[in-house]
Amino acid sequence: MGAHRINLLFILKIAFRNWRRTPLFSIVNLLGLAVGIASCLLIGIYVLNELSYDEYHENSDRIYRVTQALLNNGEDDGRSVSTPFPLKGVIDNELQGSVAETVRFFDLESESVSIKNPENNVVIRQNRFFFTDPEVFQVFDINLIRGDSGQVLSEPNSVVISENVASIYFGDEDPMGKTFHFEGRIALTVTGVMENWPQNSHFKADFLTPFSTLRNLWGNYEQLVSRWRWNPVWTYILTEPGVDDQQLEQSIVEISDPFYDEYFTGSESVDLALQPLEDIWLTAGLDSEIEPVSNSVNVYLFGLVAIFILTLACINFINLSTASALRRSKEVGVRKVLGAERSGIAGQFLVESIIFTFAAFLVGILIGWLAFPYFEMFTGRELMSANLDLPEIVFSISVFIVVIALLAGFYPSAVLSSFNPIESLRGKQSKGKKGTRVRKALVLVQFSITAILLIGTSLVYFQHQHLQQKDLGFDTEQIIAVPVYLTSAIWSYDELKQRALSHSSILQVSGVQALFGSSNFWKYDYTPDDTGGEDAPSFSKLFVLHDILETMDIDIIAGRDFSEDFSTDGEQALLVNREMVDYMEWGDPEDAIGRTFRDPNGERYSVVGVTENFNHTYLRRELEPLILDLPANTTQLIANIEYMKVRLAPGNPSDAIEHLQTIWAELDQTHPFDYFFVDDRLNQLYEPEQKVASVMGVFALIAIFVGSIGLLGLASYSVKVREKEVAIRKVLGLSAPGVFYLLSKDYVMLIVIAHLIALPVIYFAADGWLANFPYRIELMYYLMITFVMSLVISLLISIGTISTQSVKAALLNPAESLKNE
Repeated sequence: MGAHRINLLFILKIAFRNWRRTPLFSIVNLLGLAVGIASCLLIGIYVLNELSYDEYHENSDRIYRVTQALLNNGEDDGRSVSTPFPLKGVIDNELQGSVAETVRFFDLESESVSIKNPENNVVIRQNRFFFTDPEVFQVFDINLIRGDSGQVLSEPNSVVISENVASIYFGDEDPMGKTFHFEGRIALTVTGVMENWPQNSHFKADFLTPFSTLRNLWGNYEQLVSRWRWNPVWTYILTEPGVDDQQLEQSIVEISDPFYDEYFTGSESVDLALQPLEDIWLTAGLDSEIEPVSNSVNVYLFGLVAIFILTLACINFINLSTASALRRSKEVGVRKVLGAERSGIAGQFLVESIIFTFAAFLVGILIGWLAFPYFEMFTGRELMSANLDLPEIVFSISVFIVVIALLAGFYPSAVLSSFNPIESLRGKQSKGKKGTRVRKALVLVQFSITAILLIGTSLVYFQHQHLQQKDLGFDTEQIIAVPVYLTSAIWSYDELKQRALSHSSILQVSGVQALFGSSNFWKYDYTPDDTGGEDAPSFSKLFVLHDILETMDIDIIAGRDFSEDFSTDGEQALLVNREMVDYMEWGDPEDAIGRTFRDPNGERYSVVGVTENFNHTYLRRELEPLILDLPANTTQLIANIEYMKVRLAPGNPSDAIEHLQTIWAELDQTHPFDYFFVDDRLNQLYEPEQKVASVMGVFALIAIFVGSIGLLGLASYSVKVREKEVAIRKVLGLSAPGVFYLLSKDYVMLIVIAHLIALPVIYFAADGWLANFPYRIELMYYLMITFVMSLVISLLISIGTISTQSVKAALLNPAESLKNE
């Protein structure tokens, strides 16, 4: 034991002596490895958090969400995560023994609902309000603080609220038995209080009330919930243990097909599938998500970035350690002459590597801890998941240290221990070129990785900018949207519009079923009369009100707009877009005027106008044929118009908004006035891509930093090794620019070669990534731009880094450098 203690103390003594002898190398090496480790830790926490979503449910591996795709001649027209109301009843009746429980969620297809506390008359618009089935507590792990899970949703008009809601509405009072006024029509009694849903859940609920409450809200409840063509609910199933999910999926398709066939005929059919609960968060791209979800591509990207940065840090360590080998070659020679074996020397250097790595890890943890709040703010996530317990973290850190130490220390220890003792003592090790070639190869790898990160990040940024700046075909500036669905104000829409337009800063007012450019859209069974009947697909259709085209600055290219001068427009008129004309092969837009469609009831509608194409859905979907329809009566208007659109005059909008708020307060005392700017809301759709681009950009800069400090160390070493060569050349007339060229030419060439290596890698990766976007940048054009930009940035940073040491070499006194020769 004592010998081992002496050996360890001896190793530590030598290590600290050498680190103190070369402080710049030591600091650069430590800082580069520490920054790499800190970056890797932060990304690791982010990735683990992404992978932990919904795993906190005890039966998460047995919970599935039912998804639905509309097929047109067998081709998928987009998969939705919502399903019809009656699907639950069919599953419960037909699949007993395979499905333990089925539970649905429904949000009234409304952005928010009005909740009033009658004790203080406080009215708040709330989201995260769901109608659900009492079985919800058997499927999901919802922790009740108050109430019995078997009873809390057993009666109509009961409601379970979250801790947060209880605090907002009732403070420190006991909320049990208290009442809310829902939409000014129904009194809901609090029967339970649940813990706030964890952050790592793909959706969160603040209010849960049973579907039986919906009977009191809808007079035609039975008729509405029996529809198979309408799919507004999210359906989850808990399978029995050991059930094969693929067989169950097929069984669900078979038992539901007869019901769908009654509503979907001809070329259309419906395909159901089961989506594992734990996969939901990382499966972006499906329609009608409860809340925006993430993308598995992001996890792979960040994982790859972490590996890249850690590789860069390890390359720095290897380069700097092997570059400093000559300083210790005589030490190795003396020890070998005194009888030391190669394995013992290699072990010493490996232990030094482990000690150094552990020190870098401690510094990296400190850097990561200081940066963590900013990283959370930057990613917009609360990253510390409850699923990451302390033993798991300690074990991961321990493995992490050992792996990095071995990766970063193996090669330097092998090189240092391989020196020939005679040549080491003679100082001939400096004349070998093998170590230089290896270091240059590693630098080449380093700059290739940096180029990949820089070019890749730039392409992600340009694609995001392309989506944000693309002409959607309508105007979004100075337009606000006011949610009017389920409000009393919608009943007085005409008065609201007339009074709003009396203000000089309000230019146009209209209404629409869904925000143009959003992820919401509806398919309707409208059949063109000239298609021969049942082979026509369902088309996207939106209800709109008069003046919507003028409000949104959408052009009519044939025919006319809806007009109040034509009293039959609501019952008989339609507008279609240019894409509909092309899809139906009608010829010119003028040829579409007078064409007719039939709805499922056989009612005919005539096309009176054709609009220019505009993206009525978000840019993840390609442009589609579209029908615009006027509500035929007040009932249709109230049931289908969700937003009032208001175009404001340029300038300060506060007076106009205050005017709207005053009118609203007189027409609707149940719902607080709410609004948002349309361009802000649409920008939020692409915020995930923006965050990914921003975070990747930061780590690309970190990669440049790590590479630069490594290059600084190598340049410093190069100056030291070539000190006498530089001195001789200066005596022979070499100028200061010549010194710079001498020291930098090899690195400049390596940077150029590294970018040429990165170019095809990025091309194939970007081409595959961009294939997921219907609207994408021109890859070759932007690839060349980003290639040149990355090359210039890398050269400038590298040249700037090397120049600091070149100036030092240029200022050396040749006499001082040569006096020992």
